[in-house]
Amino acid sequence: MSKKHLYDSAEGLVLNSLRGAVALNPALKLHEPSKTVYVQRLPVSPTSHSAHGRTKKDAKRVAVISGGGAGHEPAHAGYTGKGMLAACVSGDVFASPSAKQILKAIQLASESFSYITPSRAEDAGNEKEERADVLAIINNYTGDRLNFGLALEKARVFLGPKGVNVDSVVVADDVSLLKSNGNGLVGPRGLGANILVCKVLGALADSGARLEVVKAYGDALSGNLVSLGVGLEHCHVPGRAKDVGPGLGDDECEIGLGLHNEPGVMKAKLEKDPGSLLERMIDMLLDSKERLRKECIEGGVVLFVNNLGGMSQLEMGAVVQDVTSRLAGLNIELRRIYCSSYMTSLNAPGFSISLVNVRGLHNSLIGNAKYNDILEDLLAINLERLLDAPTDALAWVGARTSWETTRNHGVENVQAHPDAIADLGASPLEGDKRIGDVVESISSTRVKSCIREACLRVLSVERELTEYDTIVGDGDCGETFARGANAILSSLDGNKLTFEGHSYASVMLQIADILEDSMGGTIGALLAIFMNGLSTSLQKTHDVQHGGSPWREVLPEALHTLSAYTPAQIGDRTIIDALSPFCSALRSGKTLKEAVKSARIGAEDTREMKPSLGRATYSTSTSDSSSALASSHGLPPDPGAWGIVAILEGLLAGMEGA
Repeated sequence: MSKKHLYDSAEGLVLNSLRGAVALNPALKLHEPSKTVYVQRLPVSPTSHSAHGRTKKDAKRVAVISGGGAGHEPAHAGYTGKGMLAACVSGDVFASPSAKQILKAIQLASESFSYITPSRAEDAGNEKEERADVLAIINNYTGDRLNFGLALEKARVFLGPKGVNVDSVVVADDVSLLKSNGNGLVGPRGLGANILVCKVLGALADSGARLEVVKAYGDALSGNLVSLGVGLEHCHVPGRAKDVGPGLGDDECEIGLGLHNEPGVMKAKLEKDPGSLLERMIDMLLDSKERLRKECIEGGVVLFVNNLGGMSQLEMGAVVQDVTSRLAGLNIELRRIYCSSYMTSLNAPGFSISLVNVRGLHNSLIGNAKYNDILEDLLAINLERLLDAPTDALAWVGARTSWETTRNHGVENVQAHPDAIADLGASPLEGDKRIGDVVESISSTRVKSCIREACLRVLSVERELTEYDTIVGDGDCGETFARGANAILSSLDGNKLTFEGHSYASVMLQIADILEDSMGGTIGALLAIFMNGLSTSLQKTHDVQHGGSPWREVLPEALHTLSAYTPAQIGDRTIIDALSPFCSALRSGKTLKEAVKSARIGAEDTREMKPSLGRATYSTSTSDSSSALASSHGLPPDPGAWGIVAILEGLLAGMEGA
């Protein structure tokens, strides 16, 4: 793996890359504040021809979106264009975009795919604008699920009254950890075949299909899609230390390697004949689900090979040949074959193999009672025709013909869109009399001291968090916490975080907004949801005082709000192992100092826990794939829980020193 980069810092790199992607396609625009690339608005009549040849008049258009962390280019900006995605949204490197960013992408996609329709011919001149419905394609990672889920909930509030319906399809195609992670909480990861789903559903939406049809077909497609990756080495993130974490030996590969350096299910020796490795991967794919091998023989497959970014095209061509030869030897018909760097992991030398079970896809449509009302539309869809449909998305690679089996250019003006949600209307909390009536007499000096000390304490443990997360995750926990701390400090120093004349609920909401904008990823979403929940609970309280009893109630209520978006409980090795003891201790009448001590004990206890959620589950799923440090010294505490302890101890220090 090369650790040398032309751009040796991730600072500003994501936005600069998106500008370059937009420069390549004059049909695209970039909304910089939300890092959203979208098809510029081209209103058309909703009348269109479906993939199966029928004409759908006045059918509401559907805009398909996707996105995720950066570092997977050309995903997803390269797949934005007519016939694929209407918009995509990017987070920082390997970090989910925030819910606020995603909400903006939903809005832009719906607007750019809007159309003008007169209700009757005689009403010409009184046309009505119809905004498109939106379907989000989400890869099954905790941060993506949380942030897209929160954005969809917000979209139903802000855009639902404007006639915009939203829904989602989750891609969970990785089969490597199906047996080793049997608790059912995490589920399979999403891998590179996300892009194949984007192509199929983008073409289906472009054909005029309704939202419920696109959603149903997407769920069926995702349920009959299996993938398995292998890595020869991990990738390196620009700006990261070059000596962090052990790599693979010269004669080793890792089967089941994830898109973010998550260890796989096993390590294997690289043989002189790669055919044995490929045969093993094919067997793991075909034997991953009941009846899969039989159905693939009966109905054939679509083969999708994804280069993670660091494999030579010379070798990838050989991979395609060896895989197709082995599938043909099993009497499995290849309906379509694709190979490219569709969804990379920066410069990782590795690849994934994906198969679409064509017979299984058909069977899942006819065997599901909930599809009865739209079954005629679903059965008329032709998968190969959707794959062959033209698209303006520049990065899609695949032959469209001769298959024997088928026998305003540039960057968006930032001033045109002030901020991610600002033009959706006022925040539900702005001007709310309930808040105005409960403005507490906040000691701004004391509150500022607490917040500042919490941020400084987080920054002091950044290196620890990074080291811990390098062992059990993807190494970005320290950076994520530090981004949030620095953003809050900047807001304090710039007087953007305001206190005088504001309630505690308002201050919590301001902090939640800062964290959502600055942190990203799973931790950012979890903390933003917790702070939003805390703000909501505080709105109901009129007599909050420092250390007063209402805090003992509102903090557990905020924790309960968070539980609606994550199944994590004490013992799952997450931030809950620190947050929950803290809230419980306060509720039981203990002092703040005692509650903070309970949080530290909870975080320390995670050293002995096996992860049940998040990327750490992949790092510790087998002893083979654990790092050398974890194997010889045991696991460190959960980085997220350790970060929570730093926040709480900083708050305590601020309270005692004020």
